[in-house]
Amino acid sequence: MSKNLVHDNAKRDEWLQKIGALNTLAKGVEALVDFRLKYTTPLRQSYDLELDWGWIELKLEEKVALLKHKEFDDAKFLNSTAFGTDAQKEADAVIAEMNAAKNKYEAEKIHINFRSKFKPPIMPVNVFQDTDRILGTRLMEIRNTGYYDLDLPALRRERGVNVVVAN
Repeated sequence: MSKNLVHDNAKRDEWLQKIGALNTLAKGVEALVDFRLKYTTPLRQSYDLELDWGWIELKLEEKVALLKHKEFDDAKFLNSTAFGTDAQKEADAVIAEMNAAKNKYEAEKIHINFRSKFKPPIMPVNVFQDTDRILGTRLMEIRNTGYYDLDLPALRRERGVNVVVAN
């Protein structure tokens, strides 16, 4: 079992074994990106790891960072994504996609997907942080234009919100 006595549980132990078996950067990257898409975003596919996803993601990130350090030289480590692609070119492509977004929902998905796919250690921090700032600024510009034009019930309908009222 994991050494953290406060949060020992079978799910974490299972994931520690899976993470321990990752022996190449390619496998680590695939596992991390798949995990993020499945368990961590507002668009997640499953809530099965609701209490443990943050801890598991951290352990996957640690493993990918170590594998990236092992497989990349310094220049590649600072300028490439863990996929081996040029980090700045990837960032520029996402920024162009965001600038072409036609509405706030499309822009939100672009930003969420960027974070899922490229959050460090996948993309070097220097490129990720600047790109995330640019995307977030553009998202807020799109999202906040006319935000108060809709009343609350209309906004809830547009967003697909189901209000749950406690008895």
